[in-house]
Amino acid sequence: MKKLLITLALAGCFSAGVNAADRPMRILLVNDDGCKSPGTVSLQEKLAAKGYDVWMVAPATNQSGIGSAITFKPNKIFDVKQLVKQRFCFPGTPADSVDFALLGLLKDNPPDLVISGVNDGPNTGAAQMNSGTLSAAARALRYGYPSIAASIGYIMTTEEMKAGWPSTKKYWPESVNYVVTLVDKLHGKWQPGTPVLPGGIGLSINYPALPESAIKGIKYVGNEQHPTPQFSYKILSDGRAQQIMSEASSKKTDSDTDSGWLDKGYITWTVFDGSWNAPEHEGALRKLLP
Repeated sequence: MKKLLITLALAGCFSAGVNAADRPMRILLVNDDGCKSPGTVSLQEKLAAKGYDVWMVAPATNQSGIGSAITFKPNKIFDVKQLVKQRFCFPGTPADSVDFALLGLLKDNPPDLVISGVNDGPNTGAAQMNSGTLSAAARALRYGYPSIAASIGYIMTTEEMKAGWPSTKKYWPESVNYVVTLVDKLHGKWQPGTPVLPGGIGLSINYPALPESAIKGIKYVGNEQHPTPQFSYKILSDGRAQQIMSEASSKKTDSDTDSGWLDKGYITWTVFDGSWNAPEHEGALRKLLP
């Protein structure tokens, strides 16, 4: 904890002593894979090597699939661990990590951009609904911070699955390099004090587990409105329930969906706003319930 307090004090001194126009872009990295995930650790290292002011706050343990859950325990003391300079493990969920970073650690020196990932596995189709990666980015966006969620896909074959997704691990570094290149492009058009992305807009990127030479391009595509569920439940004779994985959700698809375009070798870009509002449907509800 002493290291944490010293880091916060130094951050405050640095902010006070440097003119905002001269400072580097400040980036917050989060994830749901945990604070030692190679996808986020390597992203921090590569961005920092380019001169960006990069902070990483991630769950102390793997929290994949936890969605937007938070720890609501007022007055609880959290044992935050600092691994190295500007890298922290928070004992909670991805959303908790976002809150600790934006409402605690960096509240006086807020980031210009929040990046969640690069996640181990795709966040398309039904996975996006329960993704801690997407939920962390959406939470930051709701707080007013430009946000990017980045994930690398799977090769949907039985062999890949049984072997522990080796292609994902092999091309994970290339997906990280892709995000670094994207940040460089955004930085080239950014001025301190201005939004990195258009207001209220977030971007979810899914990168294929393929060599760069095999990637066919970028495809803007929305997340499926009614995706195939990842699992179902079987009711057992004693009243208990067994969760059963959906075969359809674990097979390659060529459909005109975010999952389909990723499987076809495209980097998918899904624009999201993090909002749970749908005012365009208000008229229909008023007619139904006048």
